[in-house]
Amino acid sequence: MEPYIQGKIYTYNYKQLDLYIGFLKELCMKLLICTDGSSGSILSADLVSKLKFPTNIQITVLGVSENKSDLDNIVASMDLIDKKFGTTYVVDRRIRNGKPIEEIMSEVLESKYDLVVVGGGRGQLDLLHPQLGSTTSKLARKLHTHFLVARNISTEVNKILFCTGAEAPASLTMRLGGEWISNTPAKIGLLHVLPANLEKIGDSCNVVTTYEKDDHGNREQRDLVLSQAGQQLRTAGVKNEIITKIRQGLVVDEVLNELKEGEYQLLVIGVHYQPGQNRWQGTLLDDVTDQLLNRCNCSVLII
Repeated sequence: MEPYIQGKIYTYNYKQLDLYIGFLKELCMKLLICTDGSSGSILSADLVSKLKFPTNIQITVLGVSENKSDLDNIVASMDLIDKKFGTTYVVDRRIRNGKPIEEIMSEVLESKYDLVVVGGGRGQLDLLHPQLGSTTSKLARKLHTHFLVARNISTEVNKILFCTGAEAPASLTMRLGGEWISNTPAKIGLLHVLPANLEKIGDSCNVVTTYEKDDHGNREQRDLVLSQAGQQLRTAGVKNEIITKIRQGLVVDEVLNELKEGEYQLLVIGVHYQPGQNRWQGTLLDDVTDQLLNRCNCSVLII
């Protein structure tokens, strides 16, 4: 799906994007929940339940066993996931033996899932245990499918933060992410981070976080970005309140500040490599994803 350029703003051909999302609906969404038998893995099912995905989605629970002693815990966690969903969803079970990253990757490649869900991270002892290294980041980089990390699940998902920018992938983030969360009662924060202005003073640089330096063209551009993103969320079916936010500074810092101040339960970001996207841009976006996954305390949906 090739983006076209309108001024400085990269965007998709919306007709093609609508056809793509409609195509996903017709196929029936395939969702993979991963578990290693730990309590953190149950968070994945809990979040899927709270996001109120359509009842016709195909859910597969994948148990990853590194040794035979794991099997009892894996089966027990699958039973708990079945109990969590009740009769709302039909759930298939699969068990693979080996290392988590390798087995998840193999399962995704073989069965073509639309969304992969894992639980935990940020110090919780589960599939994303710190001793495995940055498992979350590795999966986010290697999986060329949408990816949901569930952590610190509250009673309800009441606030969701979408991040947008002047690049093509943001259109898919709004349309597809909006579609997936449209059944929740959550208020939506729509954040656009402006780059920090740098002023050189002697041998050092100061970050200037004022808006006075923005010219009229820049203001029009950011207003257009937010307006388009809001329209895309509405088109995707989001009916709840959407509050636009503009912050200026370093992207990761400002997103984390907004998450903390706004007390959001879910962050939605669009950072996977897309056809037509500059590879260098993709590398930079992956780095931002790594930092957000490693530093934020809420769940993260990567489109």
